[in-house]
Amino acid sequence: MTRAHIIPPGHTLPPMPSPPSAGVAARPGAGKGGRGQRRGRQRHAGRFAMLNGFVDGVMGTLPRAAVCVWLCLYRDTKADGLARTGVADLAKRAECDRSTVIRAVRLLVDRGRLEVVRRGGIGRGPSTYRVK
Repeated sequence: MTRAHIIPPGHTLPPMPSPPSAGVAARPGAGKGGRGQRRGRQRHAGRFAMLNGFVDGVMGTLPRAAVCVWLCLYRDTKADGLARTGVADLAKRAECDRSTVIRAVRLLVDRGRLEVVRRGGIGRGPSTYRVK
């Protein structure tokens, strides 16, 4: 708990520190209506289309574990389109057993919603997936 500083009457308040900026104003064209916003919208439009397609067309036909695994991998997907994570980490985040995650990954691969690019393991690092 922090203590409030009492400023005596007649004294002026110190200037308020500004919050750290995310670098939005530093990018050229990132102002209101600039090219930076359009580019960001275009970049994310495909991700939202994929998410909407999954939610509207597939999610209701999958078991809970498969939905949780797909959503975790979708969130972990980087700009290169790949998600790198281990089965144990997916099991922890989806709150299910490792064998359930393995079954869910197999189901998602069979349904064409996931591609295992590289299998990980002990000494090999995490597995790499492409979310579809």
